[in-house]
Amino acid sequence: MGDITVTFFDDVKVALRITHNKLNNELQATIDSAKAEMERAGIVKSTILDTDKLVATAIKTYCQYMFASDDKVKEGYFISWSYQLDNLRKSKNYGYEV
Repeated sequence: MGDITVTFFDDVKVALRITHNKLNNELQATIDSAKAEMERAGIVKSTILDTDKLVATAIKTYCQYMFASDDKVKEGYFISWSYQLDNLRKSKNYGYEV
């Protein structure tokens, strides 16, 4: 049996419990928005890599926030996203030095 390659995109779909392809374009746009928001918040663009576990987790959390339908759940994901974003921004390896 061969190895199964799971892409980051597929990993995000699993995190969102999406099993179909109908939302692929919207999901990709949301991933791209998360990366843009990270850069806007002060994270160095060259460090915004979905192969980095902290960045990948933050992007997934952003997607969960954007796709959540329940207001309380959405708020929880937003708080988590904000916390992760702030910590990345303040980290020496991710944020711009002042």
